Amino acid sequence: MAAFEEISSLAALRPGKAERESSEKNCLTKPKSTEKFVVKTLALVVHGVKSRESKGVGELKKIRAECEKRGITVTEHLTLHEGHCETLVRELDVTGVDAIAVMGGDGTLREAVSAFQGRPKDEHRVCFAFPCGTGNNFARDLGLKTISDVFGAVDRGTAHPVDCVKVTHPGGVTYSVNCVTWGMARDAAATAEGMRWLGPVRYDLAGFYHIMKGKTNHAKLAASDDINKPAYAKGEHKDYMMMFAQNTRCSGRGFTFTPSAKLDDGKFDLVAVHKRGTFKTVGLFDQVKAGGAHVEDDACCYVQCHSAALAAEDTDDLVGIDGEVHVKTPITIECVAGAFTTLV
Repeated sequence: MAAFEEISSLAALRPGKAERESSEKNCLTKPKSTEKFVVKTLALVVHGVKSRESKGVGELKKIRAECEKRGITVTEHLTLHEGHCETLVRELDVTGVDAIAVMGGDGTLREAVSAFQGRPKDEHRVCFAFPCGTGNNFARDLGLKTISDVFGAVDRGTAHPVDCVKVTHPGGVTYSVNCVTWGMARDAAATAEGMRWLGPVRYDLAGFYHIMKGKTNHAKLAASDDINKPAYAKGEHKDYMMMFAQNTRCSGRGFTFTPSAKLDDGKFDLVAVHKRGTFKTVGLFDQVKAGGAHVEDDACCYVQCHSAALAAEDTDDLVGIDGEVHVKTPITIECVAGAFTTLV
């Protein structure tokens, strides 16, 4: 089935339940290395706020204890504010450092990976995350849902190159390891961020609020899987419900927005949804939570691409990047293949 004509000529993906469940078990496409990577020295970036919370104190103690058990020498670097992780990793002396780890979620990992993009390739080190954040979707894709899972990956010692996504916007360049969202997807995530005190249910409440609100989202949107022909947004503005471009399968509270996404395929997955009525929209949201069945609906255009471009009619419209950074359009999105190496 063809994708939405205004987006691209790419064939739309319609993975059935069996295919979606199969993708969940393996987020990689390339063979894993048989050479064991040994971590003896670790630079650990600790999320300053989380490390002072009772849960964070316990998590940090466990990381220290597990490193000591394995004879891993750890140097700790505490973040003082948002964006500080990127500065720390960019300025870090990597001499004698085997790996860099972050104690945090997708946002903290994004900052570390962003810093890597500004360093010479020969200074890159293995980078991974202890899933101690609100959203740990990158680690979840790898099956690393707990600190113990991560140390299991350390013991296996399989280092694997993975992708990230580069977003170019009027304010500059921002990298993403998880998701780039616009329309209701971005607005609901921003609302949920201000409702953290409600816990995980805030995602459901924020989503329902914005479904009822029914905001108009007009934009030009394009996608391309040709590395030599980047996407260019042109033509008429169309009314979409939302757009999300993901490096990972899940975003938010583990919602499977792009069920066929792989972390090392040199592409990202993009879903655009045309505006539908309230009951139809609620149904689509339920399908997302039920393992990604929304991609079988003709209201959704689901493609895998190397680049995409979005230009909103409202110049104040915002695009969300990994749930923490918000930028204005127009934007271009591009996959950075093999952007960093992690443990799997």
